[in-house]
Amino acid sequence: MRELILNFHGLGEPHASVNEQEKLYWWSASSFARFLELVSDRSAAASPRISITFDDGNESDALLALPQLTKHQLRATFFVCAGRLGKAHYLDKTMIKDLVDSGMCIGSHGMHHRDWCALDPKALDEEIVDARKRIEDVSQAAVTMVAIPFGSYNRRVLTRLQQEQWNCIYTSDRGTSRPRAKIKSRETVYASMQTHDSLADFIRQPSLKGRVARGLAKLYKRIF
Repeated sequence: MRELILNFHGLGEPHASVNEQEKLYWWSASSFARFLELVSDRSAAASPRISITFDDGNESDALLALPQLTKHQLRATFFVCAGRLGKAHYLDKTMIKDLVDSGMCIGSHGMHHRDWCALDPKALDEEIVDARKRIEDVSQAAVTMVAIPFGSYNRRVLTRLQQEQWNCIYTSDRGTSRPRAKIKSRETVYASMQTHDSLADFIRQPSLKGRVARGLAKLYKRIF
């Protein structure tokens, strides 16, 4: 069975720290609740299997997403930026604890939400190694998954990530993944997708041409 990993960013009204580009990814809390109803009504044997992730560590992860996930007995993985922890509008230690205690997974989204391809080795280590340690200190749990900011990576970034012990590395390459894959693609969820009224809109398979194009794009990033 393939896995379709959907990537959300924030719920409710975007706060002042959210730039215009990031606002394109925010959903209303009511739309997210309707989406979870569709997911929870779906057969567990249906393919592809749907997984839910959140990036950036906005406080809406704990205040809005968590109650709905708990209501529908669903789990999600939250990739947080270590440098934002405890700052206004972002997750703090108590919120992280609430997520962990509710059975959610906490992963790393780096330190300062930067493009890792543009960083020198020292800055890249801060994003990969130091960020992980800080998140583990706050969550008091092992951080075994990482999501690459902006989905921006190349062979150098991927090689550095694979030098660390990650169970899974998440990209934004789109498409589905094998559940046991070490590197997994995700589909970014946009605000415009709130108009979808069925899961079929989220799991529609791309054409052969589209699959080939995605495959070539991933291959290029992993070679160069």
